[in-house]
Amino acid sequence: MFLKKKKNNNGKNNNSLVVRIVPHFVKNPLLQRWVILISISIVISFILSPRITHIRPPDYEVTSIASKDIKADRNFLVEDRAVTEQKRLEAVTKVQSIFDYDRNLPAKIGIKMSKSFLIMENAYKLIEEEDLTSKEKDSIINDARKQFEAILGITLSKSEFRSFNKNQFPFTILNKIVQLVYSVYNKGPFINEPFSNPDSDKGIIIHDIISRTFVEQKNLSSISTLDDIEKFLSENSKKIFENKEKSLRTASVPLIKKVMRPNLTFSKDATEASKIVAAENVKPVLYEVQKNEMIVREGQKVTSSDLDKLDALFRGQEGKGFLYGSQLMGMVLIVLFLFIILYYVLKNWLRTVRDINVDLFFLGTTAILQILLVKASIFICESVCIALPSIPAFISLYAIPFTVGTMLVTVLINRDAGLIFSVFLSLLITFLVEEKIPFLLFSFVGSIFAAYNIANCRQRSAFYKTGLLIGGVNMVLVICLSLLSGTLVSMDTLFKLVMGFSGGIIAGVIVSGIAPLFESLFRYTTDIKLLELANLNQPVFQRMIMVAPGTYHHSIVVASMVEAAAETIGANSLLAKVSAYYHDIGKMRKPQYYIENQKKWENRHDKLTPKMSSLIIISHVKDGWELAKEYKLGRAITDIIQQHHGTRLATYFYEKAKKEKNPSSNQVPEIDYRYPGPKPQTKEAGLVLLGDVIEASSRTLKDPTPSRIKTLVDKRIQEVIDDGQLDESELTFSDLNKIAESFIMILNGIFHHRIEYSDEDSNIDEK
Repeated sequence: MFLKKKKNNNGKNNNSLVVRIVPHFVKNPLLQRWVILISISIVISFILSPRITHIRPPDYEVTSIASKDIKADRNFLVEDRAVTEQKRLEAVTKVQSIFDYDRNLPAKIGIKMSKSFLIMENAYKLIEEEDLTSKEKDSIINDARKQFEAILGITLSKSEFRSFNKNQFPFTILNKIVQLVYSVYNKGPFINEPFSNPDSDKGIIIHDIISRTFVEQKNLSSISTLDDIEKFLSENSKKIFENKEKSLRTASVPLIKKVMRPNLTFSKDATEASKIVAAENVKPVLYEVQKNEMIVREGQKVTSSDLDKLDALFRGQEGKGFLYGSQLMGMVLIVLFLFIILYYVLKNWLRTVRDINVDLFFLGTTAILQILLVKASIFICESVCIALPSIPAFISLYAIPFTVGTMLVTVLINRDAGLIFSVFLSLLITFLVEEKIPFLLFSFVGSIFAAYNIANCRQRSAFYKTGLLIGGVNMVLVICLSLLSGTLVSMDTLFKLVMGFSGGIIAGVIVSGIAPLFESLFRYTTDIKLLELANLNQPVFQRMIMVAPGTYHHSIVVASMVEAAAETIGANSLLAKVSAYYHDIGKMRKPQYYIENQKKWENRHDKLTPKMSSLIIISHVKDGWELAKEYKLGRAITDIIQQHHGTRLATYFYEKAKKEKNPSSNQVPEIDYRYPGPKPQTKEAGLVLLGDVIEASSRTLKDPTPSRIKTLVDKRIQEVIDDGQLDESELTFSDLNKIAESFIMILNGIFHHRIEYSDEDSNIDEK
């Protein structure tokens, strides 16, 4: 019936919502698109990061009852503390005691002996040189004795002092005492007491404090004790002292015993330090926990070994995960890849009348909202299970509203976009849960039913009905999964049924609450909003009836025509109908200049030039756009008001201008008599344009027979096609045939008597 021109999908829309949301954003659409894709991918990657999504380590102690099952999410090593400690103890017991050996000890004793004997010698000389009384002599000797004892750190007995004093502490005795001391120490190292059994078994380390060397001594029998030295001293003194010096020998041996110290002493600090080093050198004994291995089971007591495993599990996540380095980059690339696929698949289903970047931003925001909602739900479920251990954590997860994102996209964009978006969301959600297959099914299957049921919803109650449906679908899935696992008859399955049904209800409630917010924020127009605007009791219609009754009647008729036609071609009939109601509201500013509102005897255009008349007529599109914003009709209707004349020519005034034009002057510029556009960008906009043209033209028919109606409809549609007004719409050749048939059927019942104009006038409403 009609010739179909080449379709051009280069929609024109410079009013980017993203630019208005972010005023300083770069206005390059392609750059905007990539920034949106990358930014959303980064945000989602951070949200999906295990470091954030993992629940904090449970606060368990030994003998605590586990509130949930905890499995290993990877292979990791755990230190066996008991075995490690045992090995450390073994290493410590093998450490040899360290003894300090002082080979200079006899020299130190000899020096002290010399000092002390010198003091006594000086005292005797003083007595000999001075004329002193006996009492003064005794006082000098007593003072010298005190100094003698102080230097050596001993106390001489009366008999010992008497023996030395009698001989006036001779240096010959001093030499023999020193000789005897050296003979004792030359015998080798000796200690105070015998070695303990452990030291005897494993030997000791001798630390020479002079040379600072360490020597291991295994055979300790060669090391004397203080008792052995005393015996040796008594025997050797007989060889050194002569018989006539027996009294001095008797006094000298006790003196030597008092000043003599073991040259081999236990070094506690060095030994303890050696033990610490030995313990630290013992490597921890590790054993492997494999991925998916059960660490603790719900209801069981936690052991010290379990605590070690839990500590290793959560400690192993610190500094790791998707938050750092290549792993974060990998997650970003995965999400970005999925997002790009989503964009290219959805591109044909997104609203081409709008800036596609707005839809991308909306999809990204919705994805973030859904993921955050799932994470928050997981956190709440875990918190409830900690407070109420009788409720298993994994069962509570079935109450998560997985379908919120899909329902939002379906309501605000369309069903096809919602279905494809559900695949994207379902894949992302698997990063948040351990049991991936069950919850992937819950998210995907529930979203499919939600998208089909919520599409074209025209009542708020549709959200709750869809929630009930999703709850029922969740219950069916629970039963199927329970049959698969063989746990159908159990309390867990009953809990899952309740939680699954609750999840559907929660999803419906959430969407009903946030859908108006998203509708306002992203300037979408839902069917519910359209139903509110379709109420003819709206103030704008009451005003139109008063100031432009002809326009009001014309709009009602056009609405009936496009609604029926939209249903035949699968377009949004409600959007087409409501847009037709409002498409000519701009005429209310100058209603007397439009023929349907004029009295028969009055035509104001008779007093105007054709150009001025065309400017007034064309201005009703701009006036309608302004009134649409004033009445907050929404972007979808506002766009159709802008597009309902496309760039058509105001033919009546153009032809009139050509007739009045002086033939010697330049031709009349056609651009001055064309509407500014843009051309219709959607099926609904194209329908309103066709309905407006055909309804206005139909009023010129004097005898509207079916054949004349068909001829008129075919002619007007062909004129619109030839003028290229439908080039950017989504109407096809098949659609135009169905539209023509629908218009012909509607027009057969709604004719009214009209003033007759020539057939050449295709814009009778412009006069």
